[in-house]
Amino acid sequence: MNSTPQQLAVLAAERAVRGEVQIGKAKTVYWRYAATEASEGTLVMVHGYRGNHLGLAAIAGALPQFNVIVPDLPGFGESEPIERHDIANYSEWLRAFVENLAKPDSIVLAHSFGTIVAASASAQGMTNPLVLLNPISVAGRAGIAALRQSGVDFFNWLTGNLPAPAGKALASNWLAVQAMSSTLAKTGNKELRAWIHQQHHENFSDFGDIRVATEGYVASTTESVLPYAPSIAAPVLLIAGELDEITPLANQREAASGYQDASLAVIDGVGHLIHYEKPAEAAALVAVFSRKLAAR
Repeated sequence: MNSTPQQLAVLAAERAVRGEVQIGKAKTVYWRYAATEASEGTLVMVHGYRGNHLGLAAIAGALPQFNVIVPDLPGFGESEPIERHDIANYSEWLRAFVENLAKPDSIVLAHSFGTIVAASASAQGMTNPLVLLNPISVAGRAGIAALRQSGVDFFNWLTGNLPAPAGKALASNWLAVQAMSSTLAKTGNKELRAWIHQQHHENFSDFGDIRVATEGYVASTTESVLPYAPSIAAPVLLIAGELDEITPLANQREAASGYQDASLAVIDGVGHLIHYEKPAEAAALVAVFSRKLAAR
């Protein structure tokens, strides 16, 4: 019997061990999920904007044959903020984190905003193979998407210009989080949809202060993986959602040719929340990618 995403997240929690490491001036908190089967290697996972390590727990739960390490990005979850939460600083942090805690051949899996961080780190010298899940492969928006984005841009500007407590309260407003979650979730399964909303309400506002959220938002919406792709020498697996509205599938197909060594896999019937809606399918693709790397 196949496990549901909810069950996979529980399985991950059962093997999670909390750790801390000092990266520069800031403490990074991470969770290690030790392999419960014969180990096929190590995965370092990088979550997306305004989430924390728990967003990738279901994928970790679906990969019992891997040692998995998932940090909270600086300024999110339990990790301390850094000087500025932009791609340059995040990619420098990721390179140091991987160097400290993982082997050179460990696979780095990143989701959404994390894909920009991982792509930048790789272009700057991180040599680990990459799995980019729902990569941000488009630099702008058009039509209705542009109108929607302009509204979100204004909301982010407003939260950043209010007094800090009021800004954080507005950014964490239940209706705002629910609107985001409802827009991105594509599943028709009521139980799974309710769980996704619960995950967002519990974890999407888990950031240190409003500066972290506003700086991270600017980084996540003004950059993409595109400028970094040509400089990435490591093998890359791109996993796209058929219904992703953040980066439409046509853009993912076009962007795939910009890497030195990349393949694209598409998961049908899901959008930007592969990690919540179809983690087992993503995990299966990761396992195949890892075995192909081992066979090279």
